[in-house]
Amino acid sequence: MKTLELGCGVYFISGAVHHDRIKHSAWVDIAHDLDVLPYPFQDGEYDTVIALDVMEHTHLEIDVWLNELWRIMAEGGTLILRLPAWDNPVSWRDPTHRKVFHEETFDYWDKSKQLNKDYGFFYFQEANKWWKILSVTRANGNDLGFVLQKVIT
Repeated sequence: MKTLELGCGVYFISGAVHHDRIKHSAWVDIAHDLDVLPYPFQDGEYDTVIALDVMEHTHLEIDVWLNELWRIMAEGGTLILRLPAWDNPVSWRDPTHRKVFHEETFDYWDKSKQLNKDYGFFYFQEANKWWKILSVTRANGNDLGFVLQKVIT
């Protein structure tokens, strides 16, 4: 099992390959700006990708970074995200946050969800990169935790 931690910061996860935007510390294995595609990883390279408090900082649209994460993940791989909630009173306090998230944001990419059937299937059909939502939780009181699984169609 190979794990990639995006945006490792100063509290990195042991046993993972550590990424951050710049090589600020010795534990950063790969420095890369996540607004620049493609990411410097091989197709299907990682079984798990962890991005805690990271993806809200990108300028890319959600579908664009989801597609790139889908590319680098192994079949059935797990994506673990922590993102600012839409109703968190301080989500917009951080001037580097580009977007906030709702509990149903990723329903558009899960074929078992009504938002996919009504909208997501049509919006994202051309990419044909789908996810299964394994869990959605409130993290740290106001943030949202998501666990998604890459689905091969």
